[in-house]
Amino acid sequence: MLLDFGHAQNLITYLTVIAMNDVINPSVESPETYLQFGDRYLTSNNIPLALKNYQRAIAINPDFAIAHERIGTIYQQQGNLMEAIACFSKAITINPQSLEAQLGLGNAYQQMGWAELAITHFQKALEFHPDRFLAEYHCKLGDSLKERGKTTEAIASYERAIATNPDYIDGYRAIAQIYLQRPDPESVNTIYERAESHNSELLQAKDYNALGVAWLQKINSIDSDAQSTKADLESKAIACFEKAIQIEPTYADAHCNLGSTFIRKDQIKDAILAYKEAIDIDPNFAQPYFNLGILLNNIGKTDEAIACFQSAIELVPNWVEAKQYLGTLLSRKA
Repeated sequence: MLLDFGHAQNLITYLTVIAMNDVINPSVESPETYLQFGDRYLTSNNIPLALKNYQRAIAINPDFAIAHERIGTIYQQQGNLMEAIACFSKAITINPQSLEAQLGLGNAYQQMGWAELAITHFQKALEFHPDRFLAEYHCKLGDSLKERGKTTEAIASYERAIATNPDYIDGYRAIAQIYLQRPDPESVNTIYERAESHNSELLQAKDYNALGVAWLQKINSIDSDAQSTKADLESKAIACFEKAIQIEPTYADAHCNLGSTFIRKDQIKDAILAYKEAIDIDPNFAQPYFNLGILLNNIGKTDEAIACFQSAIELVPNWVEAKQYLGTLLSRKA
């Protein structure tokens, strides 16, 4: 006799319970028993039954902190942050030194945008369990410190992330991001050199592309007569973009930035090739069409420039500057 789907599912659930009963005796009602059941259901991604068993554990012992932690983690993963905060707070009331609850509260408050509260609980977790505070947590603490404008403390936290795990690229990137925002490419270059010296494969194309942009931004902050310094910064930017392309040949943004740097050095043919390479890689990337349109217009290739601006506008219909260039060229041609 064939079972219908509903009966088959019930049978599977029944057999699962029997299998679990071989390990755990359900006649012994204890919070630990229900915690184990909840953990098993959680492992199999049966969230409703996991929650039900954790709640049974709390019904037996309202001060069973680990069950509150588990429920808080589930709520946090579901995006129910206020419920998660309530559960983690209850767990901490019971056991202030709970690493999972302190970290859970830190994460939840960080997601809510409450940086000061996040800092408090991340620091508590670090204070109670310095040997279990992973590089990821140091970076999370650093992120909240940075959000509160405590840049020096944030960098120190990111440095601890790197010290905890020298292969943790997010630690290097977090420090670099602070310097990129200034911009301070020399300091970014220093942190990248540290990453490279530890592991030459840590940095990715996007890292070198960002540093290249920072070298170009640095030009805007120096004296207009410092031509030799400008040339040096442009060469450093080109080296970064070329490194990015070497790592990831299909990185269209790096090709586009390389083209813009070639224009600064009056290498027109190289710039055109770089922009066209960016377009070939990503035909839906509007920026190289726009940049190439300006360049072609400047060297008298009006029809090709018009086509570039039209392509840019097709991709970004509200691009005012592209429409202005196109309108000027069309009226001039008419």
